[in-house]
Amino acid sequence: MALVSWAKKELSRFKLQKPAKRLTLPEISTSTKCLAHPQIQEVVLDADLRCAHCQNRVTSVISNIEDVESIVVRVLEKKVTLICKSTSI
Repeated sequence: MALVSWAKKELSRFKLQKPAKRLTLPEISTSTKCLAHPQIQEVVLDADLRCAHCQNRVTSVISNIEDVESIVVRVLEKKVTLICKSTSI
């Protein structure tokens, strides 16, 4: 399963208020080779998180998603960066 569709599926399970701007997920190209080691991918989401409650909620929801290694919330840049470990391509 592609990481983008996986992320959409996981995030859709949680009820969050819709932001003024829609979250856009980048297209991620993956190779067709099978790797013995897990593949590390970085996903950057556009997110206008104006208050601390929203930041904490998004961080809490994303941290419950399996295979997420780290989360970085950049308020001024309006971005959330996820580092994910994907064992399947």
